[in-house]
Amino acid sequence: MADGSTSGTSPKSEKPLSGVRYQLSIAGVLLISMLAFSLIVTLKGGPSAVIDALAKSGFTAAFTLISVSEIGDKTFFIAALLAMQYKRALVLLGSMGALSLMTILSVIIGRIFQSVPAQFQTTLPIGEYTAVALLTFFGLKSIKDAWELPSDVSNGDKKETTELGELVEAEELVKEKVAKKLTSPLEILWESFSLVFFAEWGDRSMLATIALGAAQSPWGVASGAIAGHLIATSIAILGGAFLANYISEKLVGFLGGVLFLIFAAATLLGVF
Repeated sequence: MADGSTSGTSPKSEKPLSGVRYQLSIAGVLLISMLAFSLIVTLKGGPSAVIDALAKSGFTAAFTLISVSEIGDKTFFIAALLAMQYKRALVLLGSMGALSLMTILSVIIGRIFQSVPAQFQTTLPIGEYTAVALLTFFGLKSIKDAWELPSDVSNGDKKETTELGELVEAEELVKEKVAKKLTSPLEILWESFSLVFFAEWGDRSMLATIALGAAQSPWGVASGAIAGHLIATSIAILGGAFLANYISEKLVGFLGGVLFLIFAAATLLGVF
């Protein structure tokens, strides 16, 4: 009896451990990278230089904008819904692969604005002005969309108001694209990658990354955006379905809009 009970429970305990190890390995790589970066900058200019370097590199702006704007976004709920059906580690890997690729493409597009041919170059900073225009547009649009949402929603009416929201759109997309139960790890990776990639295409976070990439360091923007995506996606996978009952789209919209406007002003004034 004792042998049977231990053998029956051992496979169940291995699955969560593998997921935890995978997430810890990602966190470890990020931590080591950040420590190495901090050590190099500290040796050159002291502890205060770390904060200055992060701010000027575009890391802070990209990380803040992406991590806030992605909470409650369509890709946030897609990752949450997939994680409820399949292994979290595979969903995280596929989702982050899509978001990382999208981030790199967005930064490249942003740098194109900085690579204007010589015959078209002027004294005006075209890349910075484009970034300010995009950030201002999405800031005002986010605030407008949040303003139009109902402020108070009772529990009985919540389903009706979310029918046009990001959660229901994500549910419909997952049901449409994943018609059958996925069994192969490669299938889970591909579906997670493709669903998140195409849902993210043309999204405000993509265009915000383009705007920041046009005005600031591509390495800082790319690393900050990917780190922001990792935080938001990890939250979605670990507890997105639970948080969906408590996330206020109105509040998230206002916060995201204000952040867009703040970074638009900071870019215009040359703060970052």
